[in-house]
Amino acid sequence: MAEKRPKIVVVGSLNVDHTLRVPHIPAPGETLAASGMLTCFGGKGANQAVAAARAGGAVSMIGCVGLDDFGARYMEALESEGIDTTGILRSALPTGSAFIAVDDRGENSIIVNAGANHAITPEDVEKNARLIRGADALLLQLECPLAVVQRAAEIARDAGVRVVLNPSPLSAVYLAARFAVDVLIVNEGEAAQISPNRNLREAMCRHLIITRGAESTLSITENGVTEIAPPKVTPVDTVGAGDTFAGAFAVASSEGWEDAIRFANAAGALATLKAGAQPAIPTRGEIEGFMRG
Repeated sequence: MAEKRPKIVVVGSLNVDHTLRVPHIPAPGETLAASGMLTCFGGKGANQAVAAARAGGAVSMIGCVGLDDFGARYMEALESEGIDTTGILRSALPTGSAFIAVDDRGENSIIVNAGANHAITPEDVEKNARLIRGADALLLQLECPLAVVQRAAEIARDAGVRVVLNPSPLSAVYLAARFAVDVLIVNEGEAAQISPNRNLREAMCRHLIITRGAESTLSITENGVTEIAPPKVTPVDTVGAGDTFAGAFAVASSEGWEDAIRFANAAGALATLKAGAQPAIPTRGEIEGFMRG
């Protein structure tokens, strides 16, 4: 591990995930019997924060949970990961939740109730601007209000802090009001909507990363396109794999790794081998051991 842990700030969502194992993703009007259920902490923002912390980053989280028991337990869980929770607010709205169906191939379908995630405001981000200004990288997604994400990015860019955005879940609102970032991490479907020709100017970033499941990850910069093949695994559950990739990449790239995407690919692959989002996120030692193996 690097002598100095990179400082990563995540502005984003915190959900409680309720995952059901089903033989296939249900069709409209179809009722299925689940073979099992798992309740654990998730949300794209917190998943990224946990992934970055386990990958070796010094992580601070800015977000919002409810005043309910789930919110209190979530704060304790993040603190047990060594994550700074001083930027997490409490709201009268319930802690966000997600209901996830995972089929026998590891594919998933997700319904999210934002809850307290939509109680955070740009003013709340302003109050925690010192955390962002002191970071090596700011990590963002789109499960919080877009105005919150935009303000966080503005603060970071004004302070010279690298901005890494995973624009998921992708929305028409973001596509109409997209903003400049340093690194944009998308999957193939998102890339097709943001910039079909993989144009950096159109994508409004300096580095475009396109994850493609079992196929090679594409790294696109002004110097051209590089393909980085991920490890071959048989997925059990793909929930949280993209968040794990983003968190691991933010840490490795902040440490100056030339092969930060290879590190992130390994982390994302490992995250598919266990059920649940945060329970499946690997540690730094697990990632490095997997890469050596």
